[in-house]
Amino acid sequence: MTILITGASGLLAPYLVRTAGNYGDVVTTSRTQGDVLCDLTDLDQTRLMLKKVRPDWLIHAAAMTNVDACESDSALAQQVNAVAVQNIVSHMEPDTCLAYLSTDQVYPDIPGPHQEGTENPVNVYGQTKLEGERNALRHKNCLVFRANLFGHSMTEGRSSLDDFIVNGLREGKSITIFKDVLFSPLHMSTLVSIIYECMERGLHGIFNTGSRSGMSKAEFAFAVADHLNLDTKTATVGESASQAGRAPRALDLRMAVTKLETALGRAMPTLMQEIKKL
Repeated sequence: MTILITGASGLLAPYLVRTAGNYGDVVTTSRTQGDVLCDLTDLDQTRLMLKKVRPDWLIHAAAMTNVDACESDSALAQQVNAVAVQNIVSHMEPDTCLAYLSTDQVYPDIPGPHQEGTENPVNVYGQTKLEGERNALRHKNCLVFRANLFGHSMTEGRSSLDDFIVNGLREGKSITIFKDVLFSPLHMSTLVSIIYECMERGLHGIFNTGSRSGMSKAEFAFAVADHLNLDTKTATVGESASQAGRAPRALDLRMAVTKLETALGRAMPTLMQEIKKL
């Protein structure tokens, strides 16, 4: 079996590649890195790449994920997050299993946890990713994973939220962590294992893929520091609303995971359990 992973230069790619070998031969792609270079926003390049690779499984992890950058360049965000998916779906083999990595940013700025079917994004990033979901679901053999993730970055030049926290505290830098932003992420190793399990089981549809209980980003930072025995004296607790010039964001992005738990037949891990994987 051939597994194609897009977004070779992204945070999740090394985790996806590391596990892919358990299932088949892996091929990676992005515009600048990977086994096959391809600009997925270019229809002809995408068609030729898919014709060459002919994947049995395709995990689409490529995206423009910087929320503020998406807000300032909505046209580019539309191309990368929505049009690229349309190009892929247009030239995939009908039997190829497609896994689309989406985001909790598709949900509205109301109290969570959010259930699938209650989408109403407040920023361009969420809007373009939701459109990307809809394009992906045009393919009959499709899984959409709405996720937020953390874990040590294995990608040069990229850092995760916990990298920011851990490196900042270890270096004695002043960092601000938000007490008003709630989320329910998974460690990247857990997220990847669930993606492959769902594909192997032949599941379809949209799944919130998060931890069973969430917390604020400030609570997360202190829990990470406690787990790794880091001094938090340089950490300041603040509120996201005090940060000028940021794109709009929902404050509570915790996701309800009962649909996924039912499909897998087990409970999802708590966020504290996930933190202990660092």
